[in-house]
Amino acid sequence: MKRMGNPWRLLDTGAISAAQNMALDQVILDARSSNQVPNTVRFLQFSPPCALIGYHQAVELEVDENYCHEQGIEINRRLTGGGNLYWDESQLGWEIFAPKTTPGIPKRLEDMYRLMCEGVVSGLERLGVKAHFRPTNDIEVGGRKISGTGGTEMGDIFLYQGSLLTDFDADTMLKALKLPIKKLADKDVKSFKQRVTCLREVLGYLPPLADIKAALAAGISEVLGITLEPGGLMEIEQQRLEKELVHFQSEEWIRGTRIVSQANDLRMADYKSRGGLIRVSIRLDEKRQLIKSAFITGDFFAYPARSILDLEADLKNSSSNPLELAKRVNQFFASHKVRIPGVEAEDICQALYLACSREGDRNDVKAL
Repeated sequence: MKRMGNPWRLLDTGAISAAQNMALDQVILDARSSNQVPNTVRFLQFSPPCALIGYHQAVELEVDENYCHEQGIEINRRLTGGGNLYWDESQLGWEIFAPKTTPGIPKRLEDMYRLMCEGVVSGLERLGVKAHFRPTNDIEVGGRKISGTGGTEMGDIFLYQGSLLTDFDADTMLKALKLPIKKLADKDVKSFKQRVTCLREVLGYLPPLADIKAALAAGISEVLGITLEPGGLMEIEQQRLEKELVHFQSEEWIRGTRIVSQANDLRMADYKSRGGLIRVSIRLDEKRQLIKSAFITGDFFAYPARSILDLEADLKNSSSNPLELAKRVNQFFASHKVRIPGVEAEDICQALYLACSREGDRNDVKAL
């Protein structure tokens, strides 16, 4: 790939808190969107450990809060979509900040996902690991997931990020997170562990963190056709970080402004789409066939980021009749130019149908 102009910044922010990492994502996006900082590749870690939910998820549905509080595990929310994650210092995060118009960056989201992941695949090859991109947004080794990825955007700037399992504390993760049963072959922990892997397991040892970072940086540079130069945070970013940190430490950010209804007529359902799990909770007036309110979460990636929130608002007091519901959801996707890789309007409809039906009540609530 042809070189893309000026050097990009290679930023290593080390092991910091969940709130600091989330605030930095916002700060770098803001600064890059106003052209105050260069395109950036960032390495990040978390200390203390944390349970991190996706932008469209709810803490109470995804995290064992009592266990996390007892163990000193922080809880926070990402700017990006996707599923719940457990982070400690043994895992390495990587991020890419650049304009969507950057030469060589595909406009189609699925193609962009592939290109970003291929940079990490190339880096892993330098460590002796034969990895592959697995659509929609995973990297696997021998059919087992070693890195999950996803992104968001602000205006013309995108943030694409991933987590690389260098080591893996599966037992703590399983206790800290409420994992959707439908994503597992069964409830057995051994079955879950067979679905993921880490560098230590693949190689038989864990390379020094500096070597892992160097390999990933080289792979990303090669695939994107860029030059990376190490650099720190700029003064404007340091100043904004202090202001943003208060917000990302707040309960308002961590929990979001949406409350799951606990009314007796609450209906819940899970639906597995190609792009991820869709989890729906609705308040239903069955007699009048009305959806009084809807709450949609999951481990998908929606663009624009507010799409799901706006869809929930659009569904308020709408008909639960399947034909009318399908028409409404399809019109919303078209008028709002909603893009969710691997998820179509029909998938959202199917999840809503399940929640409206008694079948959804019987088969899905038990799995939550």
